[in-house]
This record gives sequence, structure tokens and C-alpha cells, in this order.
Amino acid sequence: MATVNLRTFPEPQELHCPHCAKPVTLFDPEGCAYVVCSSCWSYLKYIDQKSLQTQQTLVAIRYEHILEPGAVGQIKGTDYKVLAYLEKKEGGTNYEWREYMLYSYTKGYAFLAEYNGHWSFIAGVQHFPGLKDAALDGDAATLNNVEYLEFNRYTPVITALKGEFDWDVYDERIGAREFVSPPWMLVREKNKKNPAIVDWYLGEYITPQEISDGFKITTDKFPEQADIGANQPNPTKLKFQQTLRISIAAAVIVLLIQVLCFVLRPSTVILNKSVALLMPPAAKTDTAKRDTAATTSSLPGGTFEFQSLKTSSFTINNGPAAVDIHVAAPLDNNWLEATYELVSEKDNQTWDVSQEIEYYHGYEDGESWSEGSNDGTITIDDVPPGAYHLNVYPYSGTMLLSNIDLTVTTNVILWQNMLTTLLVLALAPLGFWYFQRRFEVNRWMNSDFSPYNKNTGNSDD
Repeated sequence: MATVNLRTFPEPQELHCPHCAKPVTLFDPEGCAYVVCSSCWSYLKYIDQKSLQTQQTLVAIRYEHILEPGAVGQIKGTDYKVLAYLEKKEGGTNYEWREYMLYSYTKGYAFLAEYNGHWSFIAGVQHFPGLKDAALDGDAATLNNVEYLEFNRYTPVITALKGEFDWDVYDERIGAREFVSPPWMLVREKNKKNPAIVDWYLGEYITPQEISDGFKITTDKFPEQADIGANQPNPTKLKFQQTLRISIAAAVIVLLIQVLCFVLRPSTVILNKSVALLMPPAAKTDTAKRDTAATTSSLPGGTFEFQSLKTSSFTINNGPAAVDIHVAAPLDNNWLEATYELVSEKDNQTWDVSQEIEYYHGYEDGESWSEGSNDGTITIDDVPPGAYHLNVYPYSGTMLLSNIDLTVTTNVILWQNMLTTLLVLALAPLGFWYFQRRFEVNRWMNSDFSPYNKNTGNSDD
């Protein structure tokens, strides 16, 4: 066991390798059980304070590493000394990663694990007492009511190592399962030689800069990052959450303003009138020309222009206001189009709008059909208060149309403007949601247990 509950790191002890006679330094002599000679790569058993025993010869370290055994630094406010460096791979695959075993004289062991340039600080129950409540739940794990989704399941194999250990690390055989809830990772290790032994570890994503600052080293030799780390924080998740909260708050304010406007300035009908449609008087001409004109105007599919008409006056009391002009006509397989002029009786300022309505129906192949409508609405925005009237210039596909109904309503709610505002407010959170999801999908492409692919592996204790 690591020597803990001290006030400072233990005094190092130097012995000599029984194989090559080179010096071997033990940084925690009381807690050491095995050590590796970095000169001849002998795996040595620590017998007592004066002797080491050769167990086997290991392969040399393959990768350049940033921390040597004996290096001292600080991670998350705790002092650590590096005791060992390990190179590992996933059994049966080519996936390799590196670990640094750290020693705290107050909390025991912790690890810095690096894969594809992504780092995690991992420790057990001595660092995180709450780990005793970690529980397995099928393809997930829970800790403190937080669900962690399974990301990987493997058998780690040590390919090279250096430093000292308080257990026979090279003889250890475990099955590991990793569960993530970024930036956290739960690791469950079950001893394959003694399945009753199960250990939980909690890991947190850590940046190279934090390690660099803690151990006072440069970042030049840190491996470059590739792909997405299993527990790497999603860089757009926080932005999505922030913009979503802001957009929801803004949308509520917009809706409250609309409700307030509706209460203080309710919609009011200021004109409701049915007006007759009359054909213009015949022009004074000779009989032959008059007969020809009448014949031409009566052709099927012709366009008939009615007399222009003027409504009575109406008043907009509050303004600027949005005004609806609702038009209805008794159309039957025909159409009506008109230009409507809203005219200010104070200064003759006009607002010109046009609209066509049409309604057709029939019976075909044993079924009835219809299309169009015999009414429609035009909206004019920002109309100042005052007295107004409408000039109407109608024409249609039939001269038999007898009348149209006009309804003018003021202080109407501009639903289109409000919906456009809400849509604009939704654009930012929707964009960040898309990039957040894209990040997560790419993260889980590296896993056999992706929640975005339901054909995942089955649970296995």
C-alpha cells in the first residue's frame, strides 16, 4: 500500500539492480513492492530495505513521455510525485494509451491517462469517497444520481513500464468498463483472477495546460490531440444551454408584450359594410359600336371591371396601429381582384394594396372537390391615428357578382411578425444544438455502445 497520512513525501532510497548493478531509486520505500530498472528493464521485486530480486526482463519504453518518475507537481490543489509510467494497449486490438501513476502522501495513488492527446485525471475511493455508491445498471452506471453511459469495454495489457508499484502490476489481469458523462468518466475494473474484487475509479477530463502548469513543464512535447476524447467536454454544449435560456427569456418577453398590447389596445372593428358592385355606365356611342362592346364584354372568361367605390369614414383612435382589411364575396367558380386604397382624410396619404380571391368547386370521378376561398385578409402596418376611408377598384371574371363585404379592424396582432421574431430567437440555440449533436455523434463513432446506434453490444458484468 502507498504510504499515506504523512506531512511530506517520504525520503527516497537508492538500491542497485541485481541484474546490471545500476542504481534504482525508490521514491516510496515503505509502499513499494515492485520496481523497474530503467537501465536494463528488469522487473524487480523489493525484498527488504537492502535487496531487490529479478523477476523478469521487460521491453523498453517505446514512446517519449513528458513526466519522469520522481517529478513533483500539483494537480487540482494536491501535491503529487510521479512514481511510474506505463504503456498499455487494449487486448486484441492496436489501441494504445499511456498512464502516469501519481503518488500523494495524503490521498494515495492517482493516474494521468492519455489517449490521442486527450488527458484524464483518474483516482479511486481515497480521492473520491462517494465512489462507494457507484452502481452498475446494465449498459450504464450511476453515481450521485448521475447516469454514465458505457463507452468502452476491454482488457488492458501492459506493453512497457517504468517506475515502482505497491502490487504486482505486471501479473495483474482485469476487465475494464468505461462509462462517460463528460467531463467525467467512471471506470469499473473487475479482477479476472478473483471476480469478487471490483474497483471503481472516477476520471475527469484535464487539459495539457493544467498538467503543464502543475508540473512546471512546457507543452512542446505533449502529444497532439486527435479525434474527440471519450470524456472531452462538448465545446458547444454550454453555448447551447446559454443561448437557449436567453432565447426562451426573450420569447417570453415578446409574448408578454403582445399580451400587454392586446389588453391595453384590443382589436376593434371600425368598419363593417356590404357594398354593391355596379358595372360602369355604357359609353355614349352609336348603336353598332355599343352592340360590339356588349358582345365583347360578355365573352366567356372575360374580365369585367366594376365601378370604383368609396366607403364611409372610420377612425383609428390609437396609433400607429396595424389594420386588417377583410374582404368576402359570394364567388362561385370565379375570382375577384381589387386594389384597396386606405386614404387619410387629413393629408390624403394613401396605402395601396391589392388582393385576389378565388373559389372553384366541382364533381369529378365520383368525388367532389373545391379549391380557394371566397374571402381574404390584407394587413397594413404602422397606420397613424386619424380619420380614413377606403377606395376600392374591383374587377372580376363575372359581371354577375353583386356585392362584397368589407371589414376593417384596427390594433390587430401581427402574428407573422411575432412568429418571425420567435424564429429568429430560435436560430442561435438551434445552430448550437446542431453542432452539439454533431460533436456527440462524432464522439460516439469511437464507441461500440453509441446511443445514436441502437444496434450496440449487450450488457456483460
